[in-house]
Amino acid sequence: MNKRLLEIRLRRAELRSLIADQRVQLAAFGERWQGVFHLADMGISVFRFLRRQTLLSGVLAAVLVRRRRELWRLARTSFGLWKGLGVFRSFANRWLPAGDAAQRR
Repeated sequence: MNKRLLEIRLRRAELRSLIADQRVQLAAFGERWQGVFHLADMGISVFRFLRRQTLLSGVLAAVLVRRRRELWRLARTSFGLWKGLGVFRSFANRWLPAGDAAQRR
């Protein structure tokens, strides 16, 4: 009986070690995806808010229909500026000393 009990305890220790490793892996996975999940949560929150606020939803839909070209132009310009900011930051981080980059943040 002692031999069987020892085998069970060893197997239990192995499984606990495996569980601990999987917990660490899951935490690392969660950290990588935390920003994406937060963005999805914000999108769902906005959708629920707009679903409750029917007047606001109607006004937004009317604006989208009426001014779609202007909104598309604004979205394109905003996206271009956002991409340009990323390129500028990349350039600045590459060519400026590390102390200056740390002070900008």
